[in-house]
Amino acid sequence: MATAAGLRILCAADIPAAADAARWLTERVASSGRPLYPAGVVSVGGTLSPVLEAALRCSRETQIMPVYRLRHRTAVHSTRSPTNHDSRASMLPAALWPEWALRLSPHHPTGRPIANRTDELLAVACLLAGNTTSIGTATRLTGTTVTAHNVSTLLAGLTRRSDCADLLYALIRLADHLDQHGAPIDYARRRALFTTQTRFIDPRCWNDLQSRLRSTHAPNVAHAQRWIFHTLTGSPPHLAHPALAPAAGAQRQQYQRFRWRILPAEAELLTHTAHVLLDEHGIDEPLQWTPQLPARALRHLILPGPAPDSITIAQLQQAVPMGDFSIAQLARTLNTTTAHVTYLLSQHPVDWSPPRFRRTQHIASRIVQWRTWYEEDHLSLQDIADREGTTLATVRLAFLKNSVPLRPAGSYPGRPGRKCSGPPAHR
Repeated sequence: MATAAGLRILCAADIPAAADAARWLTERVASSGRPLYPAGVVSVGGTLSPVLEAALRCSRETQIMPVYRLRHRTAVHSTRSPTNHDSRASMLPAALWPEWALRLSPHHPTGRPIANRTDELLAVACLLAGNTTSIGTATRLTGTTVTAHNVSTLLAGLTRRSDCADLLYALIRLADHLDQHGAPIDYARRRALFTTQTRFIDPRCWNDLQSRLRSTHAPNVAHAQRWIFHTLTGSPPHLAHPALAPAAGAQRQQYQRFRWRILPAEAELLTHTAHVLLDEHGIDEPLQWTPQLPARALRHLILPGPAPDSITIAQLQQAVPMGDFSIAQLARTLNTTTAHVTYLLSQHPVDWSPPRFRRTQHIASRIVQWRTWYEEDHLSLQDIADREGTTLATVRLAFLKNSVPLRPAGSYPGRPGRKCSGPPAHR
């Protein structure tokens, strides 16, 4: 059995072994009836080196609540007393970044998450890492409304699952990354600015796009408003203004379906609108951002969710069928989870519409150019059709549908039309 003197000369890499060696001491103290928590465990040995202190804290790893394991960072073997890290809240969205939520969220065998609002609970847990703040304060600072009981219950459940063995480690490393490198987005500011707003896009603009993209079952403009709020703030729509937030569970499910069924043209319009809103408020930040840890930091970790990039965008596009499809069937085709496919489609919209609607969407993306050619460059309808490899009827119908005034055949503004007076007279 190693002695305290021998433990003092250990390096940080030996902390796990030192913790095993020191466990006899901490267990002996605990068996005497004296409460032994991470904050007090180091008092059993007098003046200690940082390495021995870490070893003694880690020796209680399996005996303490998950919240304390986060606060004292025992999962990374560089444990230390918690300090105030509330400033980290401005770097955290109310719901953990989708990429990280996918990687860290456990699911039942049926594919359903083990807890509602897991992404919000994980964001609170990330703020608790190495932090002295209470769980209640952490939920308020991150802008969520989950309870302290919800957070504690989730963490307790995670530590009992074999597929979550390294989840606390990942959360602590993620918190360390934010503390060291910061974040290019001030989520607290965005929550303050946009949570009271009820409208982000002009409904007429959205409906005009829908009239060109879809003939039936156009998504409700409320989902478009929620998408922009969600993207700007990192907060789920149920945390938005009551006039905008989905009131019922069915509406929340409809919004989630909207996110993974969004078409590229729709995503382009919504993204552009969100950028304009940031510009109007003088916010020089990226629209979205996700912290990236070095690959070596995640290598060989046991985490409940798949690595997001284990399926490429090309593979996704090839697997998505034309027309309506089942998310479960697509997950089986790609040999992954429905959560993974939902994430990929919401982050990288794919045009799944039938060929007829694909042509409609192509025309919607080209109509501005066609109009420029027609009105400014004075090309004829046939010239435009030839350039685009389509038919004269297609160009004509597109102009009529988009209220482009058609000039008389053979003329353009400023030039009189040619009149047909019959065949030329014979000389």
